[in-house]
Amino acid sequence: MTKTHRKDTKSADDAFNRHYAAIWGEERWSNSLYPALLQPTRYACLLNRYSPLENAEQSIQHEEVEKRPLELPGKDSLIDALRPNCFVRFTKDGEPADVPFPPPDTNARILSHWNLDGASVLVASLLDIQPQDNVLDLCAAPGGKSIVLAQRMWPHMHLDPSDLKQKVLMEKIRTGNLHSNEADGARQRRLADNLKAYLPKALFDSGQVKTLRADGSKPNAEYELRVKTPTGTTGYDKVLVDAPCSSERHIIHAHARAVAGGRVADEMANWRPGSSKRLAKTQIDLLMTGLKAANVGATIVYATCSIEPTENDGVVEKVLAQVEKEKKKGIKWSVKVGFSRGDGDAELEDELEEKWAERTKFGWIALPDHPSGGRWGPLFFAVLTKTAI
Repeated sequence: MTKTHRKDTKSADDAFNRHYAAIWGEERWSNSLYPALLQPTRYACLLNRYSPLENAEQSIQHEEVEKRPLELPGKDSLIDALRPNCFVRFTKDGEPADVPFPPPDTNARILSHWNLDGASVLVASLLDIQPQDNVLDLCAAPGGKSIVLAQRMWPHMHLDPSDLKQKVLMEKIRTGNLHSNEADGARQRRLADNLKAYLPKALFDSGQVKTLRADGSKPNAEYELRVKTPTGTTGYDKVLVDAPCSSERHIIHAHARAVAGGRVADEMANWRPGSSKRLAKTQIDLLMTGLKAANVGATIVYATCSIEPTENDGVVEKVLAQVEKEKKKGIKWSVKVGFSRGDGDAELEDELEEKWAERTKFGWIALPDHPSGGRWGPLFFAVLTKTAI
């Protein structure tokens, strides 16, 4: 690394740290949050219930660590088969383990498991998908969250032997649609390949699972995303908007690797404090598209892996303001922030705060320095309901 490169790298690094220390507080940023973000990402293992589970169970064993179920908050309104079959690793002394789960055997007809951040499983689960729902994953690539959603939709097709009784109860539930969308061509092709590797072929043959390529940030994009059924065109009952974002943890990891190799990380060199404002414009458009494509009464979850409030609460706040303007122009719907499941909402929120995330103005953010020690995230999420006026 040349002297000029060292100077440029230090300048970018200093600006990055000053910016986020101002947001999260100097003490927390330096002593807790930044060190936690610098650590390797911790992964959970989502077992694929459309594949024989004994294969996955064997592949994720490790002599020095034990696996435990990932404890998600809340209670499902139907059967246990709708809960993600997901595991995390702990060392023998009870500390979260960094030993990664092995990848699935790619020679299998349907792949056995998917490794992803536990916070991603949480966010997909909070949509509370039920069989017969029409579901949109607006920014779906590479597909991990879509697979979480899909496993809740067609439990009668699960191959989990423990669910045989539940499968009989659910075997008549054969409706529902999952549309997984990605605007970028290469990412959309990868998304399609991943879903076909994890989900039963019958779901693609019936048209219940589709991969779309619509740019959700464009005006009137919701018309490209509508669900076409034999009885007409309809909207979605559940929408996930996991928007592209600054992804600061990726920047931090890239920077650490580059410095260790005597190089400059492009991700850090190109970072600017104003980048989030430009990204937020796209995120606002995406969330508005998700709201417009949803039915009245639908649940919409907005999420990012950013720690920048401009891309998180700031986007929700501006979307709420935009909806108010649209109401004056004649739209017949509004937006409610927060869970709308009923009596269990307070219990769900208490469990989220204790084990997963901290509250923000409009939602929650899971951070790897959370006192629970789960080390998940970062992942911001806000739960919205589209309501009638």
